[in-house]
Amino acid sequence: MRAPAHPRARRAAVGALLLALALGPVPAASAAGNSGDDAYIRVAHLVPGFGGVTMTATLTGFDGSTRELTLAPEATYGAITGYEVLPAGSYAVAVRPLGAAASTAPVLTQTLQARAGDAYTIAGLGDSTAPRLSAIQDDLAAPSSGTARVRVLPAAEPGQTTDVTTASGARVASGAEFSVPTGYVDVPAGSTTFTATTGQRSAQETTTLDGGSVYTVLVLADGTSGLEVRPVRDATGSGVVPAGGAAAGGGYLAEHAAAPAGTGTAASAAAGTALAGAAFGGALLLVRRRSARRAAAR
Repeated sequence: MRAPAHPRARRAAVGALLLALALGPVPAASAAGNSGDDAYIRVAHLVPGFGGVTMTATLTGFDGSTRELTLAPEATYGAITGYEVLPAGSYAVAVRPLGAAASTAPVLTQTLQARAGDAYTIAGLGDSTAPRLSAIQDDLAAPSSGTARVRVLPAAEPGQTTDVTTASGARVASGAEFSVPTGYVDVPAGSTTFTATTGQRSAQETTTLDGGSVYTVLVLADGTSGLEVRPVRDATGSGVVPAGGAAAGGGYLAEHAAAPAGTGTAASAAAGTALAGAAFGGALLLVRRRSARRAAAR
């Protein structure tokens, strides 16, 4: 007859089960329904001909406390990060050349009053002779399930306007100014080929637009004599911010405030689930081994 599990082993298993429940999947942050005190912030380097930079910020909370943040330790032209959950408050953003000491005077500065539940892109814009830092408020509200919301941010050639169309004939941007984001338009979901024309240059890119999602189409110089069209998914259905970045060139958020409960990324949710499973499995194995030893002893 199998010996009953020792009370200590049973308590270990129960404890592991509670740990598994506590460390289960955490839902992704939703800009459409955030009820906390956080905003969603990402950064981008969209200044052609400008070298690598470091982007930092001083956050002043509503309680008067301050905190130093590194928004992008290394960003080169074309880099755009994923959104990060950060406290609402006043941000004083500074851009310095890559490798410059923190005491060095910034080459660009900008302030942002980030409101809870809103999303922002802090972007280096303009050209290398007249760069600027802008805080763009993004709209992540989801369209209907059969369409995607798309805007264009031309950042390829100073002094030129940009047109963007789809293979189906939809006009996403017409005469868009350099370094000025367009408004959003609704485009049918599914496989979509964007054609961008800036001055005498043209390029295409095919991507799959998910229904109910929001995108920014970057139009960049490709480093030679052409263009690069890069669709970036800003939010999935229901305004859920994607986990991780769409970064290129090394830009990413770091040393940020910890996300509050219920706003972890998919990666942290998976890690939590794996840890919980490992703990629970280990406890069950311990119970079985102790039970087997007790049965053998009898």
